[in-house]
Amino acid sequence: MDIKDIKRYINNNTIDFTELILNNYYKLGIDETDAVIMVKLHYLLKNNITFISPKQLSEMLSISTQTTSRRLNSLIEKGYIQIEVVNKKNGKQSEIFNLDYLIEKILKNGDENRSKKKQLKNKTLESKLATLFEEEFKKPLSVLDIQTITKWLGEDRYTYEDIKDALFEAVRNRKLTIKYVDSILLRKDDKPDKKRYKKTTTISDLKKIWEE
Repeated sequence: MDIKDIKRYINNNTIDFTELILNNYYKLGIDETDAVIMVKLHYLLKNNITFISPKQLSEMLSISTQTTSRRLNSLIEKGYIQIEVVNKKNGKQSEIFNLDYLIEKILKNGDENRSKKKQLKNKTLESKLATLFEEEFKKPLSVLDIQTITKWLGEDRYTYEDIKDALFEAVRNRKLTIKYVDSILLRKDDKPDKKRYKKTTTISDLKKIWEE
């Protein structure tokens, strides 16, 4: 999904811009005042006002024109407000602003946070599975064995229950090797499993950004 799609969801209120900002501004290294400024700027854009006037903006806030100007310059330097020059129909040039990078940054942070949480979860599951395998095999796992478990959780996306069930099947068959457990999991892949390929809707994925 590109920035145009995301902006469309914001414009039709599928994604609440104010809520998005208030739940993520501290992750971007800006404070509450900057967050309110961004919300006000979005309000101006929704009303087709694309030129920033520090004086006009300060009248919507509780800070002076000088402070507003300083804050805007800081946000521009950080890239959260982007200014571009366009040619108007009368031949004159005019500055317009957009908040595209800010939105992209919030979404990117959300993706990174979810990725880190997933990695941490997999590390925890990896440790639990390694302990379980050693208990059932009655011997320590090799480095290669542990790498295989990591691959199951990461690349192959097997669940903890998938791997545990395959392990217990191997134990019942008295085939106490990682290779045999892997063959059981591969056989499972050959069976239709609708749940394995179920995809979350795009909108739900986006909303998770500020629900976490």
